[in-house]
Amino acid sequence: MDSTLEAMGLEEGRYRPTDWLGGWKTLFWSCGLLLLANVFLWVWDYKYAFTAGLNSNSHEFTLRYRTLFWGELLTVGAFAGIWYGWLVRTGRALLNTEITPAEEVRRIAVLWGIIGATSLSLYIEASFWPNWDGAWHQTMVRDTALTPTHIPMFYFFFPLSVVLALGAYLYGRFRIPAVYGADKVFPWSFFLLIAAAVLEFVQVAFNEWGHSLWLSEEFFAVPFHWPFVTYGWLAGGMFAVWGETILRLFDIEKAIRVVELPRQTAAAGS
Repeated sequence: MDSTLEAMGLEEGRYRPTDWLGGWKTLFWSCGLLLLANVFLWVWDYKYAFTAGLNSNSHEFTLRYRTLFWGELLTVGAFAGIWYGWLVRTGRALLNTEITPAEEVRRIAVLWGIIGATSLSLYIEASFWPNWDGAWHQTMVRDTALTPTHIPMFYFFFPLSVVLALGAYLYGRFRIPAVYGADKVFPWSFFLLIAAAVLEFVQVAFNEWGHSLWLSEEFFAVPFHWPFVTYGWLAGGMFAVWGETILRLFDIEKAIRVVELPRQTAAAGS
């Protein structure tokens, strides 16, 4: 076995921590599922927005959009409960086990994948759908907060981003204890990232209040849209997560060299 692989605790024949089907698999699967969900909701709106989404009191609206609304909330809620439960239950079992360098690198790659999925969800909710939503409300009169463009954006991707951001912390908390363990204070990086997702979610209520009682027209620069900018600044916390774990990768590399150097010296002497 190669001395570097041995020092990392990696068995031959297995995927390496940063192989496409190793640690990065989480990124591909999660982003793929997010894009599929977005395409589904996009096609749904194209098909039903003008035929069933103009009158919230109609049977067609209830069938196509109120059903979608409850389906989204139940899906996100069930996903959060199952995922969080799995993260905590399996994470507790891993707390007192020794982590090989290869496994820790793989876990950091998985964390980066979850952060990448969170980034994609935040982009979809704060860029893709708001442009469509602004165009819709500039031309259509809103008779309910559950408009065809609000339902995918406010009631699926907004809560999903909160779930992903908090789930990323739970993953790091139990699986990367050297950076996010119980003996460490709550990291500012995750505080900023989770605060961004929560602020964006809470801003929905303030936004609808403003449009209902203050200014019904959709202008991007209205005062009750200003907090959306603050959300963008807070979301920069995800870069701090990458920074913290990059420093940990340097520490792992140093530890591997300490173990590997005597072996190479002994091999050269023989």
